[in-house]
Amino acid sequence: MLKISIKYALICGVFITIIYHLSFLFNSNPLIDLSHLLFDLILFGLFIFFAEKEYKTYHGQGVFHFWQGMTMGFIVYTVATIFFVGALIIYFQFSEDAVRNYQEAATHFLNERAEMYREQFGEAGLQEQMDEIRDVTMWDLVQSSALKKILAGFFITPVISIILRKQPK
Repeated sequence: MLKISIKYALICGVFITIIYHLSFLFNSNPLIDLSHLLFDLILFGLFIFFAEKEYKTYHGQGVFHFWQGMTMGFIVYTVATIFFVGALIIYFQFSEDAVRNYQEAATHFLNERAEMYREQFGEAGLQEQMDEIRDVTMWDLVQSSALKKILAGFFITPVISIILRKQPK
């Protein structure tokens, strides 16, 4: 179970890292754009499904328990996230402008929605967000990205595990 999960987790980590870097080519900042959460859900869902399906078919003789699915899913999304975080740290180390680029993109994003934000949270809330963007560090961005990935995996794992579970007769 562990070997299969890690195999799919590493492949998933590579795909998530590739999509992260490709998104910049399409003028989308994955640290800001929430549509990347959808990509994470889809990728985690696919790789968790394939890992669990392989285990169920070739090692479980068609029997697959919910707890096995949850365990395998946890391993897949955790290892994939660790792989991604390592790649992200390396990216930040070699790209000196990465944090500044994020700050500029986030400020632009917030300025585009400033009126809506003022209506909901007031001028003080808007200024607080601007200050947080200005003070963000590489580690804040890494932590935020890791948390989003873990949450995506956390929510998709039970769904896949329920779909694939099959009790012995």
